[in-house]
Amino acid sequence: MKKGIFTLALLMSVIMLNAQSIKLFYAGQALNDNDTILEILYDDENEINTFVGYENMTGSPIEFRVKKDVLLLNEETTDILFCIGECYTGNISQPISLGANEAVPANAMNAFHATYTGCKDPALVKYTFVNAQNESDKVSFYIHYSVGTGIHESGNQVSLRAYPNPAVNIVSIDYVALNSHTSLVIKNLAGREVFRAPVSNTGKKQVDVSKFSAGMYFYGLESDGKMLCTKKLLIK
Repeated sequence: MKKGIFTLALLMSVIMLNAQSIKLFYAGQALNDNDTILEILYDDENEINTFVGYENMTGSPIEFRVKKDVLLLNEETTDILFCIGECYTGNISQPISLGANEAVPANAMNAFHATYTGCKDPALVKYTFVNAQNESDKVSFYIHYSVGTGIHESGNQVSLRAYPNPAVNIVSIDYVALNSHTSLVIKNLAGREVFRAPVSNTGKKQVDVSKFSAGMYFYGLESDGKMLCTKKLLIK
């Protein structure tokens, strides 16, 4: 009898150790471990935002981290950052606290949020939610950015280049203007616009960045309210 009780207790402890404390949700559906979210890149849509909710499945508070593993990425044209409470350009977040049975929906301010900014280049990124107290307690998913076979509205080719990059005082940006309604836009990591100017037929714009805070920015062309071919710019 005692042996049976001991065996049952051991079995329950193994199940608890292997159980996932965190459940993930995308588009209203639960994500299983190692599921893949497919995001399609079209010619006129070069910024992709992916929102994922999460829930503590236990009756106790937990702490966890989010780890990013880049499996495919053209670093010259594409950048992917993730946010969960705050935004990270690196590969791991700070510890995040989650109360007992607490759920954070995908539309909440502190939901997981991945942003792809680039020029229609495919990418594959793996994200893992890891229990900070038990690293074997984790759940992963992939985001696969794939090139679409069509376009939403326009097949215009866009090109732009910033130099020097990194920049200190003045950055020159070469571009191909699409039409008279196109603007050159620079945004910070939080998505706040810090510079905007209409394009001209010269195909070049010099921007004084000496008063910008040091860090990573994104620059690109905006036409009819849509950002086209966003690239990264480093300010020192």
